[in-house]
Amino acid sequence: MVLVISAPSGAGKTTLINRLLKSDESFMFSVSTTTRPMRNYEMDGFDYNFVTRKIFQEMIYRGEFIEWAEVYGNYYGTTKKEVDRIRKSGKIPLFDVDIQGTKNLRSTLKGGIYIFIIPPSAEILKERLVGRQTESDEQLSIRLENARHEISEYRIFDYVIANNEIEETFTKLMAIITAEKCRINNMESIISSILEGFNDYTT
Repeated sequence: MVLVISAPSGAGKTTLINRLLKSDESFMFSVSTTTRPMRNYEMDGFDYNFVTRKIFQEMIYRGEFIEWAEVYGNYYGTTKKEVDRIRKSGKIPLFDVDIQGTKNLRSTLKGGIYIFIIPPSAEILKERLVGRQTESDEQLSIRLENARHEISEYRIFDYVIANNEIEETFTKLMAIITAEKCRINNMESIISSILEGFNDYTT
């Protein structure tokens, strides 16, 4: 089982992911590798693994990525090594990727749950982006156009949640996760263990 959460910029994905990681210890965040500059509040190896374009391109050549994409002029990718690290720890990998990354993960990883977080309206998304005060008018236009394109790709996901109010959205997210954990294919190892336990009581 792996959990993939995607959303247009400003839809509230980061808030939901951080809350999920605090409330459910079975998940571990998959740290992406990127060439974009590190922001002053970020930590290398925690928020992202920051590398140069040359190093990233060498990693592509060596086949180190499960998925990678170029977004806003910077490379982002998920390494095989990172997923192996999480699985060896006994945790469920949690991915934060864009539309292109979602498509790539669908073709390379089995057992994925793909959830798309969207804003309740285009107007509210614009208000949220403007409220961050981090975008120029040109950048705002680009992000809104990208959001329109991303939302039009909603059919590649298993679930879509409109994030109008964070408490309600988080409740829906947890309901999806709880249901998915109880799917037969995610319960088979537990069922096998139970059946083996009957060997002590039957002939």
